[in-house]
Amino acid sequence: MKVIHWTPKENKESILQNGLQIQDTRIAYSILTPFDNLNRWWLDFSLLETGKEYIGFIFELNTSDFPLVHHHWCASTYQELGDNLEITLNRRYRLDEILKDNPNGVYSTKDELKKGYKETILFRIGETTDEVEDVYELDYERVEELGYDIIKKDNEKAFQDFFDDPDFMEFTFEDYQVLLFNDISPERLETIIQPEDSYCYTTLLDEVKTSLFGV
Repeated sequence: MKVIHWTPKENKESILQNGLQIQDTRIAYSILTPFDNLNRWWLDFSLLETGKEYIGFIFELNTSDFPLVHHHWCASTYQELGDNLEITLNRRYRLDEILKDNPNGVYSTKDELKKGYKETILFRIGETTDEVEDVYELDYERVEELGYDIIKKDNEKAFQDFFDDPDFMEFTFEDYQVLLFNDISPERLETIIQPEDSYCYTTLLDEVKTSLFGV
């Protein structure tokens, strides 16, 4: 499982020398996917915010990176932050806060993270059914079951409509981030990509497909 971190190009030499360092400010990463639009989501968001030139650093998650958070970009905590967006963007969430108020996005192992990734896709597929009138009043697991029912009915259509559809996958994970709590050493950095590069990674989604379809 690989992740990507977009950063202003001015940080390149420092990162190559010191790695990605977890400090007091929020540093966002996202899981690498087969979809350019989803891989670029944080890049496009950051460009709107700063207008700077960005590059992407890619590395493989390993055991030392856990526990970590995989959730919406502003994970809910019990802390009252007010309406100042600048403070919110620059504040780094602490693991103890998230565990207290929003523990569902915290994963202790890579297997747990893969399972959560798959369940998120199933949930979003379940939301598309006519049976879901008000999804937020339904049991989360029941909505996942509705998603699984859809893909069992027609595997080929499910591939086309969901798993191979970049728009659906962007809808599912567009503002998700991986929030790490340990530094990434420079030797772990595998690839540097430019904003115009197309860099896709299929392994995780292939594993999800195999676990659901046996293909």
